Amino acid sequence: MALSGATHSLGAEHRARCVDRPQDRTAVGWFLEYRDQQFNRRVFVRRLSSSEIDRFQRDGYLIVDTGIPAEILDGVVTDLADYLSGAKTSQELAYADSNRVQDAWVISKNVKTLAIWPQVLDVLVDLYDKTPLPFQTLNFPRGTEQPAHSDSIHFNSEPFGLMCGVWIALEDIGPDQGPLVYYPGSQKLPEMNFEDIGLKADYSEYAKYEEQLRALIETHNFQPELGLVKKGSAIIWSANLLHGGSLQNDKKLTRYSQVTHYFFEGAKPWRPGHSEQGRAYFEPRWIPLVDAPPPPGFFTRVKNAIGRRLPRRVQ
Repeated sequence: MALSGATHSLGAEHRARCVDRPQDRTAVGWFLEYRDQQFNRRVFVRRLSSSEIDRFQRDGYLIVDTGIPAEILDGVVTDLADYLSGAKTSQELAYADSNRVQDAWVISKNVKTLAIWPQVLDVLVDLYDKTPLPFQTLNFPRGTEQPAHSDSIHFNSEPFGLMCGVWIALEDIGPDQGPLVYYPGSQKLPEMNFEDIGLKADYSEYAKYEEQLRALIETHNFQPELGLVKKGSAIIWSANLLHGGSLQNDKKLTRYSQVTHYFFEGAKPWRPGHSEQGRAYFEPRWIPLVDAPPPPGFFTRVKNAIGRRLPRRVQ
């Protein structure tokens, strides 16, 4: 993942909503500028090369090194151990059992940190040229063996395609752990909601939806690839990419991971599986960006820019 240091020029809609703070070269002024730029995500650092962006457009996914420290990745596993075992429960969680914890960002700072990690947000802006808006986390202790699907069947958007998933490996992933499986190029298929393939817009039809996807994969000869990645790597996939979980050959092995889903600025979210009476629009449970950690070396750059040491405390 290349880092050029350039900043993004976002779309007109985003720029119109941004009011630049008057430049203030005091330490307080620089900190407030940082808060606006990084916490509110008004300025993003360009991290991808044009060839990486082209690869994402071609394949529908991209693997990047997030640079997330091991202690944060390990902290996610530690934070959720009791919830996965059933020793703890929380009404704040959307769902929790031994196979999955949903929206653990509300109880775990480490989970939230992964969801709003600045380098990941920067890459998403590179790929979509719009502000990413995280709205859901899913944490898994092992492979799901889930049949192929696209995320857009669960969370769709108007306009279509303004949603993606980011899967982060919390440990090294090998072939026997039930790694992710994805089908490069399948994101170029037409939008496929339940009614688009002759089904009732309800989750009661989900098994038939999976059957039709299996037939499409065979018809188009999409070739599977496995997510054999190192700890801290992220697999970013577009909303329409077909993906799932491969067979877990060794049931004793774990496959700790976190998925965060993102809409993008300008998206109108809706749920295809709840739209039998018309499109079921909804307001996601947004994950706030205000706790985003500073990018590496930020305070050194600030010190160099203002030409003197920062005060020990900013009042």
